[in-house]
Amino acid sequence: MQLAKKIRIYPTEEQVNVLWELSDKCRVVYNFALADRKDAYDKEKRSVKYTEQQNKLPDFKKRNPEYNVVYSKTLQGILKKLDSSYHSFFTHIKNGDKKARPPNFKGRNYLMTIPYNQSGFKIEDGIITFSHKVSNVPLSFEIGNLAEGLNVKQVEIVNDNPYKARGKFFICIVYDVEIEDTYFDNGIYQAIDLGITKIVTAINTEGKFFEVKTPRPDNYWNQKIDAAKSRRDHCIGVKKRFCKKAGDF
Repeated sequence: MQLAKKIRIYPTEEQVNVLWELSDKCRVVYNFALADRKDAYDKEKRSVKYTEQQNKLPDFKKRNPEYNVVYSKTLQGILKKLDSSYHSFFTHIKNGDKKARPPNFKGRNYLMTIPYNQSGFKIEDGIITFSHKVSNVPLSFEIGNLAEGLNVKQVEIVNDNPYKARGKFFICIVYDVEIEDTYFDNGIYQAIDLGITKIVTAINTEGKFFEVKTPRPDNYWNQKIDAAKSRRDHCIGVKKRFCKKAGDF
């Protein structure tokens, strides 16, 4: 099983500039890949897969050497994020979600999440360092012992408000956790009954009782409706009295 840990970091102004440069390169690759998928569907009525776009990356970087400043697996991670977004979109559509929208292009003021999958980062002596070739400014951040002993699989640099980087910077560490799948009988059993007035009623062998009542939204709205009816009746009464007085003239 994989878990994630979110850690706040405090980049300097120079480091923020590096992050923006990396983000901009990732954003352009994301937009190119998105345009590639849209064109393939509009012209050929076919879906573009992640592997097809990943295989295009080496040639893209040869024709655009300025993108070599980004760690290679970071760009692959951007393509995977786009692929995941499409999978999520199609799943929502399949489930009948009419509000689902396909992935959109990212604007210049959007700070992309920068992924490092399995490599491109080093954690040593409470400091995490990320690979890049933008400048000589190191992307190194103190995290203490928060990643100590973890089987780290992926690290992402994120911002909780990616528009113009007004938010706070974090790193998200994804790590593996081994879970024992052996069955252990603790001798405690629980009986569950599904009902109408109560969603669930349960009791275990130790006599502990638990129940969840069915929500009654009508109890909330009845009060609102009664108050609205009362105001309406009051307005009608005032109108009748006014009309009666007006008829006396």
